[in-house]
Amino acid sequence: NALLAVVLTFVLFLLQEGATYSRLFFLIFFMVNIMTTYLVRAYFKKILYTIYKNGRKNNKLMVVTTSDQAKDLLNNMKKENDWRYEVTYLTILDKQLVGQSIEGIPIKANKEDMFEIARKEVVDGVFISIPNDFPLPIKLEEIIYEFVNMGVAVNLSINTFGLNVNEKTIREISGYHVLTFSTRLFTESQLLLKRVMDIIGGIIGCLFTLILTIILTPFIKLESPGPVFFSQIRVGQNGRRFKIYKFRSMYMDAEKRKAELLSCNEMKGFMFKMKDDPRITKIGKFLRKTSLDEFPQFFNILRGDMSLVGTRPPTEDEFLQYECRHKRRLSLKSGLTGLWQISGRSDIDNFEDVVKLDLEYIDNWSLIMDTKILLKTVAVVLLGRGSR
Repeated sequence: NALLAVVLTFVLFLLQEGATYSRLFFLIFFMVNIMTTYLVRAYFKKILYTIYKNGRKNNKLMVVTTSDQAKDLLNNMKKENDWRYEVTYLTILDKQLVGQSIEGIPIKANKEDMFEIARKEVVDGVFISIPNDFPLPIKLEEIIYEFVNMGVAVNLSINTFGLNVNEKTIREISGYHVLTFSTRLFTESQLLLKRVMDIIGGIIGCLFTLILTIILTPFIKLESPGPVFFSQIRVGQNGRRFKIYKFRSMYMDAEKRKAELLSCNEMKGFMFKMKDDPRITKIGKFLRKTSLDEFPQFFNILRGDMSLVGTRPPTEDEFLQYECRHKRRLSLKSGLTGLWQISGRSDIDNFEDVVKLDLEYIDNWSLIMDTKILLKTVAVVLLGRGSR
């Protein structure tokens, strides 16, 4: 409908017939058209579902499960309205319930006679969903082989593997079908949209950085001779090393003096923070207070080393102290800003709190969330909250 509106507008413009129809008529026409299309399509789908669901060509499924899982399993399957499959029989493995029914589906078999029932009845496929620790009468592989040798397709629920991870899915890797477990899986389209957002933001940020370089160069060099930009190896997504750029806010010997100041670290854990750090120059304090020192990182964003929003990349010595669980905070591309920066920034004094906020961001990531964080970052920077 949107495409049709654009095409019609273009045609009316070319034919100079735009004055023939009022804008209100044009708007009402497409609103009615959208509603009519939706209602007709929804009704048509309902008719098709009824026809196919009651047809003889859909696959008759035997569901093999336990008594505590059966009800939820059947309700979830009904919600999907998948006309290709019809659950006709239930096999309950942990109790003797033959002759009864759950959610209107008859229980026809138990663990002793499920193969015999499948042999006698119309069964196109078997759906197996059982707890990982359930004591089966025979090995799971043998159950699958027995049904397959009958010519029946076997569908094994991923949840059978019982691993307590957020996401599980079937994927193809180099010709192999694999079962993928992850705390969070992202689609290519999601990552592409995030990258497009980064490129647009990176271009705009780089233009501002060029202007700031012209303005800040004399101030940085007059107070402390040396390069305008500070570069350092940081650890990004899944352990990738890259060189991060900032406007230099410290004296040239800052890295050497860091070892002397470790006892003054105010951060609990694998991160260094110190109030009134003597290595910071006067102009550096201003840059940090206003977050202007971070602007050169827009070049990192444009190159693809970083993202506008993500988790802050640690230094290499910090990273090498990580426990295995800490590395998950690097499972997304590092960011110029993130959830912990808008939740207190330098006021947070425990590395575990940083990790907690970073994981909360990763587990709930969306483009809307990124937009909200960017807007809040602007407010935090303008108000100077938690920065030093």
